[in-house]
Amino acid sequence: MKKQALKEKARMDLRLEQPQFFEPFIGQDLSAQHRFTKGDFCDQTILNFDGKVVLQTRDGGKTWAPYKGPRTFPMATRGIYDFGDELVAINGGTSLKRSFDDGITWGAEEKIPSPDDIHVRGLGAPNCFSAIKTASDSLVLVSDNFLGQEGPGGQLISSHVSKDRGRTWEIGRMFMPAFPLPGGPEGFGEPAVVEMTPGWLWMVMRSLYGELWQCMSRDGGYNWNDPTPTGLVSPIANCYAVQHPDSKAVVLSWNMTIPGVPKDFRSSKSIYRPRTNLVFAISHDRCKTWSCPVVVEEKGGFYPTIYFSEDDMFIMYQSSPDERKHDWYEYGLGLVSYDRTAVDELPPWDLQTIQPYIEAGFVRHWLAMNCADPGRSNAALD
Repeated sequence: MKKQALKEKARMDLRLEQPQFFEPFIGQDLSAQHRFTKGDFCDQTILNFDGKVVLQTRDGGKTWAPYKGPRTFPMATRGIYDFGDELVAINGGTSLKRSFDDGITWGAEEKIPSPDDIHVRGLGAPNCFSAIKTASDSLVLVSDNFLGQEGPGGQLISSHVSKDRGRTWEIGRMFMPAFPLPGGPEGFGEPAVVEMTPGWLWMVMRSLYGELWQCMSRDGGYNWNDPTPTGLVSPIANCYAVQHPDSKAVVLSWNMTIPGVPKDFRSSKSIYRPRTNLVFAISHDRCKTWSCPVVVEEKGGFYPTIYFSEDDMFIMYQSSPDERKHDWYEYGLGLVSYDRTAVDELPPWDLQTIQPYIEAGFVRHWLAMNCADPGRSNAALD
């Protein structure tokens, strides 16, 4: 199968190649997700590691140095969102802080209510992996909620929406796989959310069914349709989606890998692994069709995050030399960048270019991708 080629602008493993920056995290877990923050100037990109390590680059990620500037950076593992006169830093989907002076100082921590507070007692804190600010300036968080910590119960998916910069929140209807699919464990988990057009959101999540599943909301994240398969094969591994700032297309990163035999949760042959072959693709038609995937990491690469600077698209992820399960503190921080215009210009796959992915087992059912015969009308697909 011929791989989609796209020239890389930079590639490194931050934690392994530049260990001097990460001394505060020696022997500690360090996630790759939601570390990027827009800097004070348009040519500055910042990485925030829990406020302990804050790095900046001015050359597209080729070199990094400690941040020097007036801002401070709180714990914000789900991003910092700019409302002009106010910054909102969301940590873990469970709390937030505000700044009214462009990040120089931050106010007291504010609790974000959980489904446990409103709907179902006993769920505990939501497992939030994705947060966005929409075109209407709403904040939307999507999470899974354990009924047994990845077993024996299922996981309920929930969404939080705030129209007032996180001061008040509404929690939408919670859902899990519809009958006759089993409810869990890990029926659905670790959802990502992205806005396709104003008010129209796409949620994509890992599942135990050997592929990513999806659902949509047309009311800004309050209500979602019944989940359906995407056709994109994946183990039970985290994915990430984001809107391209130029065309508003959707960029998706996931592990394009056939899952192993479900023997043991921690086995390299389980349905959670292998987590190799980390890829991304772009869709210009509201997630109906995609470009041929670009391989970001052939070895161990998972839990990606995507960030756009003025000129580049960065993907950062947990990196590993092999597919074996390691302790989290042993994983590196892989970082790859691409020209953001070149990403936007990747062509959609068609009946010919998708065929090798079908034959290799990476696309389970191409009809799920709405890849239509160019000789036939696409009206039914719109």
